[in-house]
Amino acid sequence: MEEEKKDAPPPAGEDARGGQGERSAPEREAQAAPGAPLSAAEAKVLPARPAEAAQEGAAEQQEGYTPEELKKRRRKNIISFIVLLAIIGCVVYALWTLGNTLQQGDTATFYEVMGGMNWWYILAAFGLFIVMFVMEALKFTVLGKVNGCSLGFRKDMKTALVGKYYECITPFSSGGQPMQIYHLYRQGVSGAKSASITMVKYGVHMLGFTFVAALVMGFGVPMLGSLIDNAATLNTLIICGWIGFGINAFIPVFVTLVVFFPRPVAWLINLFIKLLHKIKLIKNADKLESRIRQWMDDFSVISQFVYKKPFTFFVLFLLCLGEPTIELIFPYLVLVAMCGGNVMGMQGAELLFAVMVLAMYATYGATFIPTPGNSGVLEVLFMAAFAALTESVVFWFVLMWRFIIYYTWIILGLGMNVTDLIGGIRRRKREALAARRE
Repeated sequence: MEEEKKDAPPPAGEDARGGQGERSAPEREAQAAPGAPLSAAEAKVLPARPAEAAQEGAAEQQEGYTPEELKKRRRKNIISFIVLLAIIGCVVYALWTLGNTLQQGDTATFYEVMGGMNWWYILAAFGLFIVMFVMEALKFTVLGKVNGCSLGFRKDMKTALVGKYYECITPFSSGGQPMQIYHLYRQGVSGAKSASITMVKYGVHMLGFTFVAALVMGFGVPMLGSLIDNAATLNTLIICGWIGFGINAFIPVFVTLVVFFPRPVAWLINLFIKLLHKIKLIKNADKLESRIRQWMDDFSVISQFVYKKPFTFFVLFLLCLGEPTIELIFPYLVLVAMCGGNVMGMQGAELLFAVMVLAMYATYGATFIPTPGNSGVLEVLFMAAFAALTESVVFWFVLMWRFIIYYTWIILGLGMNVTDLIGGIRRRKREALAARRE
């Protein structure tokens, strides 16, 4: 009983360290008085809503974006998009060159590939993309209902698309979560709940992705040697793959430890910081400790979610298993569409698993590359990994796979932005016309 009490989540108003500290997002939302200002972290992401600002007046201390700041944001987005286009152009050229090198110039032409393509498999791939999109939106539907701020499935799909689009165009996929918080807030969801929903979704998503990766990479190690002949390529894929796995697994492992062992984790972190301070590796120990405590407090949102809503957590976890699984099926469908169902003597489930193993190692191998969507290195690793399986169509294979899994999100995101822009122009015209009539 004493051990259970020790590992239980901290009570309301008490942080992971066992003292009265910064409350988690749901607690702040439930206990704060109407009109209470948002935290500094939330204020950086969220502008004030006009309606709330009018009601709360001086109590609302959060500042919105000024016209000058909005212009800077638009300019940064335009520059980012231009840089992204340049990266894509360089990647396509590099793929073409590498494809010719790997196949000694014997690369199939575009017309040969298109003529021999089994388009039913490509259609199935895009069908799975839609399923993945729906599952991503359902995560926000589930979390919205739990938090009492359901927006409707259409708006949940837009929230999902906002996250995916900004993940694709920002280094380390760092822009997705802040933009989703911003989007939810603009839809009328409070700052605390916006942050809570996004944090829980991100934590469970990373847990699901790590679970799938651990299974596929672990059971696939013996198969790699028979799929890749080049020793240098094989070693690079294995080493980079497991380094990437370690980086990605850190967040879900840390969250799991915070959920089940909050006080021991806090004690170990404090001890580690004090040791670093004593050996002069860090100067301001208190500042670093404060940051880590705030981080743990943010992740305690997931702790409360797991304990209070275990069935909902299980449903959300199942939805989060869907995306990495579908992403690993995409290259199999493209491979079969271009090369047929029998490749290197493998077919059916055996071929599917072989493709999933190669795809998982290549994906994690490029995970720490700070380019938008890991562009460049990810394509090169995929081309090297699948060179033996795809033969003369390796360039077209990687290009088609990348289009489905990556560029489709960018195209949909650009369409969303253009639609919003046109809608805003039309709305302003209608408002101006109504004002003139009055």
